[in-house]
Amino acid sequence: MTGALAGLRLVCPRCRAPLGVERDGVACRACGAAFQAREGILDLRAGRVGAAGFDPHYFPALAEVEREHYWFATRREVVRDVLREAVPDLAQRSLFDIGCGSGGLLAFLAESGIRVAGACDVYPESLALVRRRVAEPLLLVDEGRFPPLGTGQTLLSMFDVLEHIDDDLGTLLQLFEVLEPGGILVLTVPAHPFLFDEMDEIAFHRRRYTRAELGSRLREAGFNLRHLAHFMAPLVPLVALRWAARALPGRRSALQRREAELRVAPVLNGLMRALLRLERPLVRAAALPFGTSLVAVAERPRALRPSGAVTSPR
Repeated sequence: MTGALAGLRLVCPRCRAPLGVERDGVACRACGAAFQAREGILDLRAGRVGAAGFDPHYFPALAEVEREHYWFATRREVVRDVLREAVPDLAQRSLFDIGCGSGGLLAFLAESGIRVAGACDVYPESLALVRRRVAEPLLLVDEGRFPPLGTGQTLLSMFDVLEHIDDDLGTLLQLFEVLEPGGILVLTVPAHPFLFDEMDEIAFHRRRYTRAELGSRLREAGFNLRHLAHFMAPLVPLVALRWAARALPGRRSALQRREAELRVAPVLNGLMRALLRLERPLVRAAALPFGTSLVAVAERPRALRPSGAVTSPR
């Protein structure tokens, strides 16, 4: 792991000075802090505890179903396809994933030939699962604090993470700062604020986004948009029905319905996979007017734009 860590650009979570690689971890020569790696996971926490962003007891269930479940399968294929289309020099970049969850999407991207530099999460339960799936460096970081990444990153990802963060714009500004000029950010978020319900609440979502809102946030942080598109359009009426039925008597609790949604029902799963494959060309063309999710690829400009200039995604 030591050799792989040397390829990462990391800073001290306490003083933000660059970190140097040691035999059993990393150390800060500015403030003297040392951080050790245990069982293949580098603990880069400084002790700050922020507001909860997820319930970690779901990680084992996610790891069990995400290979086959239509939602996870569709998301990972959309991300792979959009990256290949929107980032022509993808082979020259290394992806660092922020909030890697149970690691299924990260492992899929690596298996698809996308070079992975590493990943981080705030939950040990997450990283223990991811360690079984990928060989690259994994970092345990503080909740409620930007990961200790140094400048010069070439490709960063946040897959269904931004909606869990209170200060989304502040996070995008920090991502912009650590990317090199020409660096790429790829992210997914849940779409359509009118669909926000108790299922979002138990998932610790702070919000859902409109397409215009996400684009505006990214531009406000300084990014150029290479791609911004809805996907999972067939799910919109299903989620709308779920929202409309929220007050019906005798309805199962939100937790029970959450657990039911994570089960793989073969007939329904196969039907949804087939329907969602049909939308793939429209996602690549950014032509869908709605969908329960959004995918964005944004670039830190190689040079400052002239005042007043704007860019439009495909």
